Amino acid sequence: MRLWWSLARHGATGSRLPTALAVLAFAVTTWAVLTVAGGVRAFAARADLPGAGADAATYPFLSWVAVALLVVPTATLGAAAARLTIARRDERLARLRLAGATTAQIGAVALLDAGAQALVGALLGVLLDVAALPAVALLRFQGRPFDVAELRLGAGAVLLVVVAVLLVALVSSAVSLRRVAITPLGVAQRLPQEGLSWARVLPVLLLGGGFVAAFNASSVLFGVGQAFAVLVLVALLAGAFAVFNLVGPLLVSLLGRVLAARARSVETLLAARRMGEDPRSVWRSVGGVSLVTFVAGCLSVAPGLAAGGEGGDLATDIGTGSAVTLVVCAVLAAVSTGVTQASRVLDSRARYRTLHLSGTDVAVLHAARSRETWVPLLVTMGGAAALSLLVVSPVLGLLGEAPAGVLRFAGCALGGAALVLLASRASRPLVRACATSP
Repeated sequence: MRLWWSLARHGATGSRLPTALAVLAFAVTTWAVLTVAGGVRAFAARADLPGAGADAATYPFLSWVAVALLVVPTATLGAAAARLTIARRDERLARLRLAGATTAQIGAVALLDAGAQALVGALLGVLLDVAALPAVALLRFQGRPFDVAELRLGAGAVLLVVVAVLLVALVSSAVSLRRVAITPLGVAQRLPQEGLSWARVLPVLLLGGGFVAAFNASSVLFGVGQAFAVLVLVALLAGAFAVFNLVGPLLVSLLGRVLAARARSVETLLAARRMGEDPRSVWRSVGGVSLVTFVAGCLSVAPGLAAGGEGGDLATDIGTGSAVTLVVCAVLAAVSTGVTQASRVLDSRARYRTLHLSGTDVAVLHAARSRETWVPLLVTMGGAAALSLLVVSPVLGLLGEAPAGVLRFAGCALGGAALVLLASRASRPLVRACATSP
């Protein structure tokens, strides 16, 4: 404990930005979980009220669909926060290991570091949720706004969310400790990452088979019970997210190889090598917006579903709910993109400094980062759009009944792309500072 406190007090100034970004990411993650959980609780409570309308039972079902669409973006942001300072922390812990620190000491320092950031971020997220509840309560569903009491979770549920955020941070930190504990020299030498296997493609086939089976047996699933049907749908949507996250780095790696073989400039070659050497990091920088594109594609049929219904509150609320889901997903993607872009620069500061000392101009580094961002961005967003249209293919004809869904989808895709490019440009001063640092 004394060693960790000393390091925290006398840490380098450059460590403050990663710490602040990690705390911000944990705070937004906690806020998103509490907000979504509060909405699910409110709809479930309304469905149990005496005299609830015939459509009341549909709202919990739709809220769980929103949960399925938001669970992976939320988990992705939480994992990004946990990974934010791993590379720089591993470097510091490796030096401590060489200086004589025991495995238990460096383990305790790493876990305390990650736990402190996660705890502060989670508590800030709880405060953010409390502050945002009055605004969320203004949303109208079932013909009336929420009461704040409907959306407020109990102390036990809030504590459970905080503990879950802490566990994400601690598990990620513990996994990263293996390299330091086994061989500090290996960390200092920056051993190459493990390659990506083609086995990552296999879950795509399993997921496709699952969707086909679920749609063919939809009447049977609802015959068993709505809760069971909701469980299957949530599992399939979450599975689609997970599969896309699994295949994304492999797609980036292949794209880097193709780009390297056809490179005709230094900027393109640097970008291609980065994509090939660390596809997971490149994917994380564009993956958040790709997931937003997937969510927008899945929700593009929502206006058609509303238009095809009998009107009334349910039709209006489907449109409102899909818009709220997109807003929450966009907030998660915005924070994830900013955090990931900044953390990639900080983790690559030694590489940028070496390239600059060897004669590479900072403008070339900027150009390489730009290509390293927009090339995989276009490809992965195209893949996300195709996957989302595949998921909603049984009801794709609804797009013709309500073109607003297409416009919303296009707006989210273009807005997400602009978000990534702006985040990349905003981190340019950080690139210059890292490249020219003594």
